[in-house]
Parts: sequence; C-alpha cells; structure tokens
Amino acid sequence: MRLSWLFICLAVLFKGEVIDRLAIAVGNQVITELQLDEELRVTAMLNHKPVVRSLEERREAADRLVEQLLIKLEMQLSRYALPDASEVDRYYQQIEEASGGAAELSKTLSSFHLTAAVLRSHLELQLTELQFIGVRFRPDVNVSDGDVEAAYQRQVEAWRKSHTGQPPTFEASREPLRAMLVEERTDAALNTWLGESRKRVALIYFDKGLE
Repeated sequence: MRLSWLFICLAVLFKGEVIDRLAIAVGNQVITELQLDEELRVTAMLNHKPVVRSLEERREAADRLVEQLLIKLEMQLSRYALPDASEVDRYYQQIEEASGGAAELSKTLSSFHLTAAVLRSHLELQLTELQFIGVRFRPDVNVSDGDVEAAYQRQVEAWRKSHTGQPPTFEASREPLRAMLVEERTDAALNTWLGESRKRVALIYFDKGLE
C-alpha cells in the first residue's frame, strides 16, 4: 500500500514543469530533493553563510527534515497544540528586524532564491519543534543542587587549567549551570526519543547517500 502511494506521488510530481525526485519517505510522508535543497538555502540564509551542498551538509539537512516530520507527526497524534499564526508572525518579524527591515529581508530572500512563504513554513517547523520539546521533555528534567555543585567543581577544574586568578563564584555560576544542565538533559531525552521513533516508522532513503 505504501509503495502504491509513493508511485502516485511520483506521477503527480512528473506532471509539473519541474521534476522533483523523492529523497526520503518517512512513513506516509515524503521529503523531496527540492525540499532538501530548500532546507540548505534557508539554513544558510538564517546563519548568514553561503549555501554549501556537500554530502555532509545534505545529510545534516536530511536529518533535520526527518526529525521535524517525526515531531510534527507525534504532535498531531498526541494532539499537542501547534504554533498559531501569531507566533509564526512574531518569529518572522524578529528575522525581519535582524535583517534590517522588510526591504532588506526581501533582497536577502531573493539572493537565496527563496520566498517569504517558504521562510515562514520553515520558521513554523522550527517553532513546532521547540514547542514539542518544551511540552514533552523539559517538564520532566530534574536538576538537583548536588548536580549543580558537581558541575561547578568541574567548571573550576577546567578554569584553573586555562586561566589565572579566581574562578567565578558558585553563587554567580549556580543558575547558568542549572540552565546548562537542563538543556543537556533535555537534548539527551529528545535524542533518545528520536532514535526510538526512527525505529518505529518506515524510513526509506531513495537517495542512498543520505543514509
């Protein structure tokens, strides 16, 4: 059934003026080569870097797209709230302001062969991922005072190897270290979930170089 569905997708794609090839199937969702290249261009634009289409960059972009699809599917299945239009608008405005205004952003988008609609769709996916992480994993992360103290001792040891003078005090370091540990453990929980999710869904790489 899945293969039949994929052939239907191929038939639809071949009707257009631009022939797009399938790169990856994630369950009953697909990622195309054009979507992959779009991800490379959006990422380069947001990072203020030139577009690089090396195998390593393409694999990283493919991984991001697969992860975003897995997260979006889970949010839909679990009925988590998705970002609303106003949240996407605010995020877009932040990018616009950082780019020097609407006119400058328009020029930048054009130089990367992108549109405002494409940028918005990518920003929405990024917000979806952040929202999922915040709801699904961050509330379960527990960092004790002992964990923070141990992290401070490691920080002091590293400081003394490369600095002179007194290291930052524990009081000054407490909250930044706690936040760092929360982020590390949240990332670890997310990566574990992503690994398990990849095993549960049918992942088909049509572009074998992306595996």
